[in-house]
Amino acid sequence: MSKFFNETQKANQWAQQKLANKGLDVRGMVESIKQGPATESPVTDARLSQCRQVQVGDGNGARLVLRQDDSSRAALEAYRGLRTKLMRAQTKTGLKSIAITSSLPGEGKTLTTMNLGLCYAQLPQQRVLIIDGDLRTYGLTALIDHPGTTGLADVLAGTVTPDEAFVATNQKNLFVLPAGTVSSPPPEPFTGPRWQEFIARCSEMFSLVLIDTPPILPLADFELISAACDGVVMVVRARHGDREFLQKTASALDRKKLLGVVLNGSDTNEKQYYGYKYADAKQ
Repeated sequence: MSKFFNETQKANQWAQQKLANKGLDVRGMVESIKQGPATESPVTDARLSQCRQVQVGDGNGARLVLRQDDSSRAALEAYRGLRTKLMRAQTKTGLKSIAITSSLPGEGKTLTTMNLGLCYAQLPQQRVLIIDGDLRTYGLTALIDHPGTTGLADVLAGTVTPDEAFVATNQKNLFVLPAGTVSSPPPEPFTGPRWQEFIARCSEMFSLVLIDTPPILPLADFELISAACDGVVMVVRARHGDREFLQKTASALDRKKLLGVVLNGSDTNEKQYYGYKYADAKQ
């Protein structure tokens, strides 16, 4: 566990260096893009072109990196740093689906998921799907305007097809799957093979699938959701919760899938919300 925290502290220094050296980020990104996924098939393009469309950032998106001010630009650079690390991991391992979680509510996992998806979608040939997997709070669904009632829960219940539930956004290459209408206790939709089959299908259609999940403890949802995912990113808010609980949470993770840790809300010269630091993704 001490190594877990030491890596996070080392990442603080790395993040400062990344913000001061934009050229390094760009070079790494270009190299990753060269080795990235190929363009999607015309069949996939045709299906997704018929998706209903929504806006991102107009209503509840006050903290998204779409804003054009100094604090938003600082956050954007930090998210680009995280994006670069994850793209390198994608190049080496071929991972396509990432569950983003936290140990407690209120640590910033939902905004991290959306902002990371926005940054990925800014790149060519990076078609991104963001899934609201938290069927208890619908936090990510609330970040898009007028998402409708159809979503993940309906797909897993078999009442609609995935193509009917996907939502295109006003951001090119960015698609969202809202939570949908939940008709059973939240963990149940993720049991059985349908969830695994759905993630496998999404991984074929999109360059990256990001899933906003419930906190790890004490709920069973996260374990069921992450079982079908290639990797996990954990969001930790500074001075939120206690070390003992975080240690217990970390021990519940599959360390082979843990890609890194986002330290959120640390002291910076910018607004506190945008104080993101990143633990190194596995190389």
